[in-house]
Amino acid sequence: MEPQTVFYLTDAAEATPAFLQELEYGLSDVFQAFCREHFTFEDPLDYPALRLVAVRTPQALEEALFAAGGGRRALTEAGRGCCLFLLDDELGGRPLFAHTVAGLPLPDWFLAYFPAIPKVLVTRPGHAKLRLPNRRWAQKPFAVLANPARHRERLGHLFASFWLPRFWDALRQYVRRRAGTAWHTPGHNNGNAFERSPFLHGFHAAFSSMIFRTDLSVSVESLGDLSDPEGRSPLTQAQRLASEIFGSAQSCFVTNGTSTSNKAMLMTLLRPGEAVLLDRNCHKSVHHAVVMAGAVPRYLPARFNARLGVWGPVALADLRAELERAAALPEPARPKMLVITTCTYEGILYPVWEIGRLCERAGLLFYADEAWAPYLAFHPYYTHAHPEGGARRYGAVSELGGAHLAVQSTHKALAAFSQASMIHVSNRFKALLETDSSRPYRWLRRRFHLHGHGSYEKFSHDLHEMLRYWHSTSPHYPTLATLDIAGVQMRLEGLRLIDERLRWVADFQRRVSDLVGRPIHDCFAGLRAIAGGDPSWKAQGYLHDPLKMILVFRDEAACAAFRRLLHDSHIQWEKATPVTVLFLVTVGTVPEHFEYLFRCIRQMREAIGPPEHPPADADSLEQAVSGQPAVLPRDAALCDGELVPLAQSEGRIASQLLVPYPPGIPVFIPGLTITRPMIRLIQDVIARCGHDAVHGLFVRGKRPFVEVLNKDEEHRVHRLAP
Repeated sequence: MEPQTVFYLTDAAEATPAFLQELEYGLSDVFQAFCREHFTFEDPLDYPALRLVAVRTPQALEEALFAAGGGRRALTEAGRGCCLFLLDDELGGRPLFAHTVAGLPLPDWFLAYFPAIPKVLVTRPGHAKLRLPNRRWAQKPFAVLANPARHRERLGHLFASFWLPRFWDALRQYVRRRAGTAWHTPGHNNGNAFERSPFLHGFHAAFSSMIFRTDLSVSVESLGDLSDPEGRSPLTQAQRLASEIFGSAQSCFVTNGTSTSNKAMLMTLLRPGEAVLLDRNCHKSVHHAVVMAGAVPRYLPARFNARLGVWGPVALADLRAELERAAALPEPARPKMLVITTCTYEGILYPVWEIGRLCERAGLLFYADEAWAPYLAFHPYYTHAHPEGGARRYGAVSELGGAHLAVQSTHKALAAFSQASMIHVSNRFKALLETDSSRPYRWLRRRFHLHGHGSYEKFSHDLHEMLRYWHSTSPHYPTLATLDIAGVQMRLEGLRLIDERLRWVADFQRRVSDLVGRPIHDCFAGLRAIAGGDPSWKAQGYLHDPLKMILVFRDEAACAAFRRLLHDSHIQWEKATPVTVLFLVTVGTVPEHFEYLFRCIRQMREAIGPPEHPPADADSLEQAVSGQPAVLPRDAALCDGELVPLAQSEGRIASQLLVPYPPGIPVFIPGLTITRPMIRLIQDVIARCGHDAVHGLFVRGKRPFVEVLNKDEEHRVHRLAP
């Protein structure tokens, strides 16, 4: 295994080649011992396990990290392996934090480009004491580095504070050393029910014993319990470490998906009758949450790209207009929250910093569904050089982001089991409750108050209480363990993992472009193809995430033939539309995947290119997602209703969701008046993919039905103002 890189920013006279080599060996010895104790390897760590790169100025540090000519997104080989920064507290006779890089104060530069990598401030006697910028910084006296062999234990504790997966380590130690006879749930009892069965022994062998032995019960109190978040258990410590890694004020583990995270969060924050601005391009769980909270949704102008069959982003101009309208309303009628999906299923990232600024001016909370992009904190590619100076992050809850709250599907792109999800609460939200006194957020401080003042502790208590409504009281411990290690892995090797995949995607797209004889943007849909050719999208900070590869086909028949070829080649894609196929690139994607896919593309190279004929009913498809609710969604969802044939439902009020899946974005929503374009969109999905592709559809005798308010309910229910 290749060594990880430690960068040491120092101009001290003691930093001689001999000293630096001794330090490299000393740190490597400690790191190797730490890794042997807490991780297992198929291939041993190379020696030295840590490669030390010493630089004398902040500018030299930047040059050592970023490749020449590649901007601040292309990393050097050493930069890709970076896992730790050591920084002298003074350089050139000036305090470290008085220095700048690329026009940014040094702490802000780290926050912009390497937020998740730990930094150690190396202090000297007689130097002014510096205040650490945040929890991702630690400090150690120079004497520890001067004699690493003598201070192995202190350095071991330091490494553990950065990279020890708290819950997984405790779970593994319990199973190996402390577990005995189990008289508690689950019923398979450490896998005995499978291992000792003549029929299921093979099942046990296929999964290996550890998955069963770690599937424990909350009866093992020493490990922790999701329903008891206030303790000092390994599970609580793991969530606190995740908060530090992802840069939040608080992070919560969820074992039944971001669908549950969305429901718990929105039901904590919203009250019945309150308005919420909602992107129609939201997962169905957000719409479920709005129904259950009794909130009044106002859907933002939706953009359905009928040419590709994908959803585009909400325009910043539309967002700005809606937020200005909201700010002008009296406080009781003002929407309390904006919900945006970033990145979208097809990979469009929003300028979250600007949206956050607009929301705070209007007094709304900005809630970001980051289900598809849990890795944004771990690579400088997802940094935006702001035209007014400085830098911003696409990660929603980053200090340089803009959202107040976010949820992430850790399982979608990081190394976690299915249903593993995280909730992140930003430091910005905490400040709104406890230190901000602006009028627009008085409602928030009244909602979560203690002794008449806004209280973050009260919000946290309410959130955990709502999570108890949704959590299982028997969470899956292996899933919790993967949440723990997913964040640790990204902090330790996330730069390399993401950088490799960004380079693989770029190389692959160039190969396909050369093969097909067309520009890359004709073969793969990016920002321009999805959002439109207007250059203002890019200028405003919208970005397409390359790790969402969307291969484009000239017509529906060619795309269908390619999907059959993929199926025959045992290649499973993420999602398809009539003329596109979406491939997700994750931390588990390996180079062979690209080779297998390229082999299929070679067989159908003539079929790839921009769609030649847009749908004849493109305008009506846009209209299918343009309505506002006529009835409060909760009232519509809880009515008795009646089933009517889908084809005959025009003009009726829907009382259920109809959701083409994937991507899980509803077309029918409780409270909406059904239109002919809505019906046609669902019918097109049925014709192309079958009834099973539409969640919520009631089918009898191959005839689809939808539930609507009955005639009496239509007259009786309260109508919303247009």
